[in-house]
Amino acid sequence: MIIKSLLLENFRNYERQEITFSEGRNVITGRNAQGKSNLLESIYFLSHLRSNRAPRLRELLKDGEERSSVRGTVIQGGEQLALKVEFGEKGRSVELNGQKFSSAAKARGVLKCVLFSPEDLYIVKGDPGRRRELLDETMEELGPVPASVLNQYRHVLRQRNALLKRWEEQGAGLQQAMSPWTEALVEAGAAIMVQRARMLEGMAPILREAYRDIAGEEQELKAGYLAKAAAQGNEEEVSRALMEALQGSSAEEKRARTTLVGPHRDDVEIELGGRRARFAASQGEQRTIAFCLRVAQKRYLNEQTGKMPILLLDDVLSELDEKRRARVLAQVGTESQAIITTTELPGSLAGAGDTIFVVDSGKVTVERS
Repeated sequence: MIIKSLLLENFRNYERQEITFSEGRNVITGRNAQGKSNLLESIYFLSHLRSNRAPRLRELLKDGEERSSVRGTVIQGGEQLALKVEFGEKGRSVELNGQKFSSAAKARGVLKCVLFSPEDLYIVKGDPGRRRELLDETMEELGPVPASVLNQYRHVLRQRNALLKRWEEQGAGLQQAMSPWTEALVEAGAAIMVQRARMLEGMAPILREAYRDIAGEEQELKAGYLAKAAAQGNEEEVSRALMEALQGSSAEEKRARTTLVGPHRDDVEIELGGRRARFAASQGEQRTIAFCLRVAQKRYLNEQTGKMPILLLDDVLSELDEKRRARVLAQVGTESQAIITTTELPGSLAGAGDTIFVVDSGKVTVERS
């Protein structure tokens, strides 16, 4: 999968900017706060229909503007696709080859990308929510069916939690109202748990290989799914385990007035050389692990969908030591298109065949193509 061109209008600090990328490695350089990360954010937005940095669409609008658009020309399997996302105060619309989607969610994943940013360090060392986000993002990229299950679960969880918050005032009268929401939570939750466990199983050999290639060490990198209810087995078996766990936590849930069991409470245990990476790995090891997780995500998505995602690297190489940075660069751009941002001089990162862009105050120029 290749993004051939990108056109931004009133996006962040860009008034109007068109960029044509090469099929290999693209290096975007410039001083801090000039708009390099905004470019990667726009590609991520075109893929996921949400920002990786801002919770609300209006934060992506250029100051003083009411509407913005991001357009990309995507090449997949010899086919050229024109993807456009337009948004503003009155909502969002998505078009593919000039035809509007009836539901914007159906357009998610037309363009597939994997973004590695400095904040990815917290996938390894941060709270469980960061690791769940990685899994959910991967599920959304697998297609509309897994994405719809995630949306269904989030909706059911909100409704069930709303009932639990009213428990103290209405008591047992809410038990009957709670039952269908519990059943719906179990149905969607079991599907998510099974999918997450399968994804981690599929990523396992990729993780081991990637860490060995980049770190140059034989320590084994593992990632396993941790759930309060058993996540092993088929959906029927996991559904039974999840229902039993919910029933067992019923009294505690009523006191806490929130749902205490389910995929929204699960975690991923990451181990390096048999030690919990969150606590025992150095920061350099944790950063390498985070990159390996993104490599595994990219290759797993390619295996499952037949589409190799674009790799986006947002100013992360400077935080790796020279040896690991060289090994990362050896992988970047060899199996997929890559777009890299850096504040360093282009010559320190770019190879002879790379395209180099310079960003200055929301303007992009080509230094070498």
